[in-house]
Amino acid sequence: MSTNPKRPQEMNILVIDDEEKICELIKIFLESAFPFHSVVAAPNAAQAMQKFLNQEFDLVIMDHVMPGKPGIEFIEQLRNSVKYNKLKIILISGYLQQEDVLAAIQLNIKHIIVKPFTRQHLIQQVADILKINPEVETD
Repeated sequence: MSTNPKRPQEMNILVIDDEEKICELIKIFLESAFPFHSVVAAPNAAQAMQKFLNQEFDLVIMDHVMPGKPGIEFIEQLRNSVKYNKLKIILISGYLQQEDVLAAIQLNIKHIIVKPFTRQHLIQQVADILKINPEVETD
């Protein structure tokens, strides 16, 4: 692992959400603000694991409520893996109970975005977690 920080052009982002329109919206928001190498989407944890086999990701933006494995459980699975335990993750959800928030905090998730969210809020969270600046001014 290099100690030099990556440039956005070298970064890959994975968006995991069972709502295709949300994935597309996040992708549009991200691509309008950052020159990422790629922004890839998966509808659930199982397909996300397939993506992990083929590509490395610098950030995962994950919905909590998904069919199959909920976001918190998938994050726990990732955190228990040596390869993915330091992965940067933003949790998004339209519905989080207090115990979900506490579980996220225990899994070292510092960035939680509540749906509906604005472009500006998403861009700010991504810039903060990756320690980069957006290319385009956010309104």
